[in-house]
Amino acid sequence: MWRALAVEPPFDFELSFRFVCTAPRAAAHLGFEPYVDVWQGREYRRAVWLPGRRPVLLRLRNQGTVDQPRLQWRAALPAKDAVGGAAAAEAALTAGEAEALARLAAHIVSAPVRLADFHAAIGRDAVLRGLARRFAGLKIIRAPSLYECLVSTVLEQQLNFHFANVVKRRLLATFGEALEFEGRTYWAYPPPERLAALRPDELRPLQISGRKASYVIGIAQAVLAGELAAERLAGQPAQAARETLLRLRGIGRWTAEYAALRGLGDDNALPAEDVGLQKTVGQVYGLRQYATSRGIERRWRAFAPWRGYATYYCWFTQWA
Repeated sequence: MWRALAVEPPFDFELSFRFVCTAPRAAAHLGFEPYVDVWQGREYRRAVWLPGRRPVLLRLRNQGTVDQPRLQWRAALPAKDAVGGAAAAEAALTAGEAEALARLAAHIVSAPVRLADFHAAIGRDAVLRGLARRFAGLKIIRAPSLYECLVSTVLEQQLNFHFANVVKRRLLATFGEALEFEGRTYWAYPPPERLAALRPDELRPLQISGRKASYVIGIAQAVLAGELAAERLAGQPAQAARETLLRLRGIGRWTAEYAALRGLGDDNALPAEDVGLQKTVGQVYGLRQYATSRGIERRWRAFAPWRGYATYYCWFTQWA
């Protein structure tokens, strides 16, 4: 059964999911096989965890337009857990599970975000106004959890796009949970208790360095200890939340800001130390060189609380 999901317009469903379901232009020639965020037909699919550690395939679609979106969500289970056999594969959800999935879907698509407020904030910046027109309806697609965002980002550090995805695919294939649906395998992220119990040498066969392996295990252990409860961090002042993230081994300023943006949903997060952002800002503003992190912070200071969206729209030029 498809269920309605309210989202603030405008929202370009297909454009927004391009960020997580396809490779940027610079890496497109290397090939990109989706392993977790999957675009199937005109539908987004992702294996996620229900409360109680039950994996389910979350499906999202838009039956409306950019200006009048009509988002719907549905859940599918592996055939062994499905109601009505493998063909139906319909998840029998409790009321609590349905409510949790609806909240998760709203988080992923940034449902309550009003892009009109972003447009008003950047009104005096001709470059960002141009990007806002070019990418009308683009919203940030968030990671389902802060934990998944942190693990993925740590694995991506100092790796090119292609090899980072190879490594993440190996992690999911080895320690994640597979869901078979309509002839395709979807992977749910390894739950934190599974990674927390590992030794660093158990991740080395996946071509994860010993240092990164210890970082990933430490993140999972911090989740289990209650140190990374997203609801608590999201309710804190931004600096306090960043300090919590920075106390984790392997988490620097860039990773903390990126995780706040896509994991916590802090639309003011500014990963100004990102080299890709510095390059793009230099290009779109005609600086003839990379922008500096301080330069980006000064240029966008007045755009608070929308600096994360300014970042995202600049990044998206690499996908467009």
